[in-house]
Parts: sequence; C-alpha cells; structure tokens
Amino acid sequence: MRKLLLLCLPALLLLASCHIHVVDTPFLAKFQNMLYTDIRVEVEGYGSAVIEPGEIATFSIERDDQSYHYEAETHGRSASGDQIGLVVEWSRTRNISGNSYTTYLITDEDLFFLKMRNTGNHSLHPLYVNFGLTDQTMDDITIPGNGVLYNTGYYKAFTNTRVQANWLDLPSDYTYWEQGYHFNFPWTENQAVTLLNTFKKNGVPELGAKVESNLVDHRSDEPFGIDAGIPRASF
Repeated sequence: MRKLLLLCLPALLLLASCHIHVVDTPFLAKFQNMLYTDIRVEVEGYGSAVIEPGEIATFSIERDDQSYHYEAETHGRSASGDQIGLVVEWSRTRNISGNSYTTYLITDEDLFFLKMRNTGNHSLHPLYVNFGLTDQTMDDITIPGNGVLYNTGYYKAFTNTRVQANWLDLPSDYTYWEQGYHFNFPWTENQAVTLLNTFKKNGVPELGAKVESNLVDHRSDEPFGIDAGIPRASF
C-alpha cells in the first residue's frame, strides 16, 4: 500500500502545478477604402497596409491595449509616382469593444475626386482646379487626346469651382468646366467628377461631365464607423 501511494505522489504534484490559462482572441480592427486611390493605413504598434479601392485591411489588436490609434493618407499619383492634387489624411484613436470594428474611410462633400477623358486634338497641360480662387491648385500633368480615362486627384469642392487646362500646343488657349454650368456636384460623400473634352481643331467645343458617389452601404451587424479624411494643411 505504501508503494502505491509513493507512485501516485508525482502525478498529484504535477496536477497541482498546472494552471489553466485562457488566451483572449485578438480584437479585429478593419479598414475599408471607399475612395478612388490606394490608402496607406498605419496602426500604431501593429504595422501598416496599403488598401486598394474597395478593399479591406484587418489588424489584430491585443485586447490589453484597450484602444488603438491609426493614421492614414491618400492622394492622386502620376505615372511617375508624383503627387497630384491634395493629400487627404486621417488620424484617430478608438477604444476596443466587442470582437471587431470596421472603419469606412471616406471624403466628405467638401472634397471631390477628378477624372478626365480627352478625345480632342489638343493635349491639355497644365491642369488648374479652383482656378481664380484662394484654393487654386496647379498640377504639372498632361492629359493627351487619346480617349483614355485618367484619374487625377482630390480637390476642394466649392459652388464656384472651375477646372481649367491650357492647350499644350497653344498655351494662350484653354478649355474649362464650371460647377453649376458644365457639371453639378452631388454634394455627397466620396463624390467624383469625370470631365470630358471633345473639342476639335476648327470645330465647336463639345464639353461634358459625369458625376458619381460611392456611398457607404453597410449590410452587416458588425459595429462600424465612418471617418472622413481632411486635406493636409499646406504651409
């Protein structure tokens, strides 16, 4: 009998030294790009990701952190990688609650994204947006008359926004589009305008425009928020 007790003693000691440790599943911080260009998102302490339009990036956050801070930015980009238009940025801290949270990254109605299609015989260069206003911008880009749809960048939206582009071969001449006459902003989140130019040499100008909005349509029971980016201040 004594020998049996001695054999059982190590097993009892082993059981006494065991602790059950429950590991919490990480909190999932999700980001969805609702815009027209790639967005780079960085979550402090958890790295970064580049999110293509319409796509989602997910970060696994330790629950002990209780909150997470993210920063993000996007802008139009030329074929050579140069910035076009304004830089739009986000910066926010959120508390951790539940299992996950989806943040939709958008722009408000005070910004718009510009696309251009030129089928005329004049290449357009440079590009002015909000011409004549305090917030006028100038991009050193060329929109050739090849009928290709070009994404440009993000710009401030005003009731009197005017987009103007000189003719590359005749710099004293230009083509322009005015908000309220050639196009009308929908004044919604994620709005974009496509400007069309079919002006022919020795012909009558034929200008057109299309407007669109990529609205958030959340169809899940998962908690979510909508964060609007703001233009980076220029000094």
